[in-house]
Amino acid sequence: MSTLMLTFGKLRAEVQRYMGFGRGTDWDTLTTDAQGDVLSVIERGLRQFYNPTPLPNESSAHEWSFLRGLGVVTTAAPHSSGTISTSSTSVTGSGTNFTVLMVGRTIYANGESRLISGYVNPSLITVDREFSSNLTAGTTYEIYDFDHELPADFGGLKGQVTYEDGEGNVPLQWINESAIRIMRSEQSIRKDEPEYFALVPKTVVAGTTSQQRFELTVWPAPDAVYDLHFAYTVMTDSISDDPSANADDNNYPVGAMVHSETILASCLAVAEQMIDEFNNPGKMQARFIERLAASISYDRRNALPDGFGYNADNSDKSTHVPSRRRLQTVTHNNTIYP
Repeated sequence: MSTLMLTFGKLRAEVQRYMGFGRGTDWDTLTTDAQGDVLSVIERGLRQFYNPTPLPNESSAHEWSFLRGLGVVTTAAPHSSGTISTSSTSVTGSGTNFTVLMVGRTIYANGESRLISGYVNPSLITVDREFSSNLTAGTTYEIYDFDHELPADFGGLKGQVTYEDGEGNVPLQWINESAIRIMRSEQSIRKDEPEYFALVPKTVVAGTTSQQRFELTVWPAPDAVYDLHFAYTVMTDSISDDPSANADDNNYPVGAMVHSETILASCLAVAEQMIDEFNNPGKMQARFIERLAASISYDRRNALPDGFGYNADNSDKSTHVPSRRRLQTVTHNNTIYP
């Protein structure tokens, strides 16, 4: 780990100095309002850096390579042990062995599907709404695993969702969530290898502290256990969860040493907007844009392969690995695209 990396403590001290609170002033001696202003500037600066506006002459914002993560969700095979009966929204089982992991899955019985909304014990679960008529004891059923909660830091999918079938990685086709609902409504429940998926935002209950989460829903119903692999954009956490106790002074913002100056410039640009915009308009913002361009250039050079490969027409039937001389880059508006 580089000793030049910017820590939260160092970043806080620089923001304190710029805002006139004194770089060496002990944090605990600042007023609550002053502490709040400093922390607000830092968090706004970090958000500005992690989600930058497009640079001049570019049509889209840069996506940082270091905000990429790898995820996996594991499906479950259909469950059909024992039999059930129903009364209102209660489903009573005999030899069923229900588990709490089944909450959120779909139970299919007597030609109808219901969402499992609660778990009581291995012989009793609840569903989101009643079946059209109560099911008598001895009714057969199956529970399917369609919906899978994605990581809490999931910020968007990057590339394909795949699973390993023993011969290679098989990609799923990304479709609209409504298309999956149509397939489920127009066809009987089909069990097979997953073929399609959609991303669905989960409902956020008003008045709670829960964050927005996403689910990955698949079709057809997985007929076995599958590990679905994907890459995604990471929504990073705050580095200042407990500043009053100085416990976070050595926390590092995501971005490593090479982006430390850009992170600092972003925070000082926000501080400038807050306290010094009229006396010193735009100097720190201009500095941030300058540093942002440098960071983006570095990220593009060092986080991507040297090239996409030789663009041949195969007329020479060549099978050898192309020479590095033939791996060229493309430049547009002074931006290098490998």
